[in-house]
Amino acid sequence: MPLKSESAPHSNEFFRYYVVSFLKGEKKVSKFESGLDGATFTSNGRRLLGGFYKAAGDTPRPTAVLLHGLPGIEKHLDIAYRLRDLGWNCLYFHFRGCWGSEGAFSLQGLADDTRAAVEWVIKQPSVDKDRIALLGCSTGAHTALVYGAADPRVRAIVGVSPVIEPRAFHFPEEMAGEFAGMLNGITGRVLLEQWRALPPLAHSLRAFAPRPILLVAADKDSVFPPSHYADSVAQFANIQLIRKEASDHGFSACRPWLARTVIDWLIATLGA
Repeated sequence: MPLKSESAPHSNEFFRYYVVSFLKGEKKVSKFESGLDGATFTSNGRRLLGGFYKAAGDTPRPTAVLLHGLPGIEKHLDIAYRLRDLGWNCLYFHFRGCWGSEGAFSLQGLADDTRAAVEWVIKQPSVDKDRIALLGCSTGAHTALVYGAADPRVRAIVGVSPVIEPRAFHFPEEMAGEFAGMLNGITGRVLLEQWRALPPLAHSLRAFAPRPILLVAADKDSVFPPSHYADSVAQFANIQLIRKEASDHGFSACRPWLARTVIDWLIATLGA
């Protein structure tokens, strides 16, 4: 499936409108103005922190909820900025026990935190409640698929460097200890135990169908390589897998390509 270019039709229309408005001496005033607000909400009594990138528009906007990975060093906020530029809201937040959010970190608590985030966004006046997508990165993709399967309000899911087969990853004890050191209320040993308890995704993938899923994978991903799951997802007609040959787990050398790929698909799927 060919990817849309950055010069999509809606971008050209946006440009023409503002050129004409400028020549006429007019200033566009939208019902919803673009901006960035701090966001706080609770999940099981724990206060979670985040930010809400608000897109300009005259009508409620499609909205992505961004779920970071483990431990969440890469926030993927370049995607959030670009989404806002092209008419999408984007909420990013930190799971419990991460980066200032309250509570002890728990892999089993990520779905509850995602539910709290979705509940928060649907209360915002600028959010189109019929166009909500989850954008899960690494471990966050596993959470997106588990939670999204149970919530029909989630209309699409994007997984970047996704965890599809948790048990295919042999979690080194040293890595678990390093990650636990960046989180609150958990040890490396407990983190490993929780990882081994993560459910397989076969049921969630079936339950989410026929709603669309995009998986963006890096062939040089040494953590969750697409070879772990490419065959298992091929049976699902609603799942598109895009692979980037020369990239690592974080798409470090091709962030513009990643943002364009994700956002083009979201706009093609749910509009702008």
